[in-house]
Parts: sequence; structure tokens; C-alpha cells
Amino acid sequence: MIGQAAILGGFAALAVSAVILLLTSRGRPGSTPAAYLTTVMHHPAGRWALLLLWMWVGWHFFVR
Repeated sequence: MIGQAAILGGFAALAVSAVILLLTSRGRPGSTPAAYLTTVMHHPAGRWALLLLWMWVGWHFFVR
């Protein structure tokens, strides 16, 4: 039960931080989620981190 609460708390923290990032960057050119993703995808380490994050999310949502 504690592990499930920790996972849900982590997802909630990620969602809140994403909303804060989007709200604070409104009105600035090039500060869209697509621009952030493009910046991450330009670096090989960012690609690996994004792949690992996607695999982790897929495991927790679709496999269990």
C-alpha cells in the first residue's frame, strides 16, 4: 500500500510540475511542450532518459 501511494504521489508531483512549467512559460516564444521535447530529443542522453521514462510508465500502467 505504501508503494502504491508513493507511485501515485510521484505521478501527482510530475503533473503539478508540468502544469506549473506550462503556466509560467505562457507568452514566451518557443516555450511549448513540443519545443521542450525537441530540445530533449537533440541529445542522446535525453533520448535514453525519455525511452526509460516511457518504459517505466508503460510498465506501471499497462503491464500491472
